[in-house]
Amino acid sequence: MPRHIDRARRESDITNAAIGILAKHGPAALTLRRLADELGGSQTLITHFFPDREHLFRAITDRLIASYDEEIPALERDAPPLERLHLLLQWMLPLDAESQLAEQGRVFMVSQRAANEDVRHFYDAMDRKMRDLLREHLKPLVPPSKLDVTVDTLRVFVNGVVLSTTEHPGAWPAARQRKLLNHLLNSLDLRHSDAAHPPGGRTRERKSKISA
Repeated sequence: MPRHIDRARRESDITNAAIGILAKHGPAALTLRRLADELGGSQTLITHFFPDREHLFRAITDRLIASYDEEIPALERDAPPLERLHLLLQWMLPLDAESQLAEQGRVFMVSQRAANEDVRHFYDAMDRKMRDLLREHLKPLVPPSKLDVTVDTLRVFVNGVVLSTTEHPGAWPAARQRKLLNHLLNSLDLRHSDAAHPPGGRTRERKSKISA
C-alpha cells in the first residue's frame, strides 16, 4: 500500500460504500468481494484495512458513532437547550434522499438481527448512542421523573418516522416531518419558557448516518 494513501480517508470510503450496499441490498449482500467491486479494486483493498466482515461491521458502527460526536456539537454550537433538542431530532430524521437511503439500510437489517451477532452489535451500539444523545439533550428540559418516558417517546417517534418514510417515501417529505416534529415538541411538558415555540429557522446538515 503506497505511503501517500490517507488511511482515514480510505477507511471512510470503504465504510461509506458498505453503508450504501446495506441500504440498497441488505446485510446479506455486504461481502468483501462485492465491496471491492463497488470501489473498483481488488479484495485486498478491503482486507488491508478490515480483514473480515466482522471487523467491517464493527468499523461501520464505530465510525458512525465517532462521526456523530463530531457533527452534533458543531451543529448545535451556542444554541439554547430547546433549540439543541430540536436540531438533534431534525438530524435524526430522514429529511433528504441520502439519509433516507441510509435509514433504509437499517430497516433491511432488522431480519438479520436475531441470527447475526455483528448486526446485533450494530443495533445495540446505535440504540445506546441515540438514547444517550436524547437523554443528554432532555436533561435541562424535563424533570428527572419524566426523563425516561420522554426519551422513550422521542426514540419511538424517530423510529416511526424512519419506518414510515422507508415504506412510503413520497408521503413523507421534509416539510411534513418537520411539522410533525414541531407538533410533538409543542405537546411535551418541557419546562423552559421557550418550549411552546420550537425554533424552525435553523436546520442541520449532516453526513450519511443510520440512526438505528
